[in-house]
Amino acid sequence: MMAMLASVPVMMSAQAKPKTDAEVKPQGAKSVEELPDYAELSKKLDLKDVVTTADQEPEYPGGKKAYLYKVSENMPIIDIKNKEQFSTTIYVIVEKDGYVRKYAAISKNKKHAAAGEEAVRKVFERWKPAKTGGKPVRYIFYIPIGLRKW
Repeated sequence: MMAMLASVPVMMSAQAKPKTDAEVKPQGAKSVEELPDYAELSKKLDLKDVVTTADQEPEYPGGKKAYLYKVSENMPIIDIKNKEQFSTTIYVIVEKDGYVRKYAAISKNKKHAAAGEEAVRKVFERWKPAKTGGKPVRYIFYIPIGLRKW
């Protein structure tokens, strides 16, 4: 039996795992360069003008939990070997217009990374963009996802 762990807490601003949508507190990466996997991420995504903190974070219709549910719902199941486990981190950029056009998944398992990217690609709803000083900004956050078979 294969099970995908439901460990998909959204890491807004590279923060600690939020318990509720309202409990996201600024901590963690203060800049894009401080993100986990930055070296590999910078090869996959255009990170120019991307921020990890903002006066007003982006808002998904229904909240962050609704977004996580949509992503996990669209995540294809992949076949893995017995007792194999690994993690994938999906990085998502919410653009100034509220759309997600740039995203990347980083993992040691290429199939799981591709499945993560496919899941994000299937979620089309427009976000309310992040703002700093009242102006929309490009905002990056990440979603860690674990997978194991037991």
